[in-house]
Amino acid sequence: MKNVEVYVKELGLDYIDLVLMHFPATFPFMTSLCNKDAMQCRRETLKALSELRASGLIRNAGVSNFAMKHLKDLEGIGAPIANNQIQFTPFELEHVMETVAYCAEHNITMTAYSPLGGIMDQDKAMADEVLNQIAAKYDKRVSHIMLRWATQRCFAVIPGTGNLDHMRENLSIFGFELSDDDMQTINELKYRAKGFVHTDVCKSE
Repeated sequence: MKNVEVYVKELGLDYIDLVLMHFPATFPFMTSLCNKDAMQCRRETLKALSELRASGLIRNAGVSNFAMKHLKDLEGIGAPIANNQIQFTPFELEHVMETVAYCAEHNITMTAYSPLGGIMDQDKAMADEVLNQIAAKYDKRVSHIMLRWATQRCFAVIPGTGNLDHMRENLSIFGFELSDDDMQTINELKYRAKGFVHTDVCKSE
């Protein structure tokens, strides 16, 4: 809690719109210091974020990399979870889709980090034959198709780039819409996910 108070002061703000719990798991050196397991840490962190929300220092509490089981465990504890930030591309596995469905059912907004595949998978994603065919159909880059697909799946997207031209180009995704058929075609890419690196948080207790 003290860290958030410091951040608010350093930023020169009255409050922060959203503060995320970064990861559902803990590391041995952390748990040995506080003598608490990962579940206890998650619960106590959400309670602390809830107190910050009640005090007005933050407007919303969120999480990152949380699977459905982690979200279920936090039901009824403190403030409602406003957002879950996860890696999300067309090549994700079924357990990610379960988490997405749970968030939609519980009014938890979703943010996609590394929506183009990240450093490990971006080259493979850009070379995908199906995505390139769809990109040619709309006269767009594969990256634009992937970002547009995610936004039509009701995700906010946060692609990383230090290139101002790429930032401007990314805004073009709001100037077109993928058809239902093309959305379904991209949805089915999950069945070709072998060979892609996945952030599997479901193994975290």
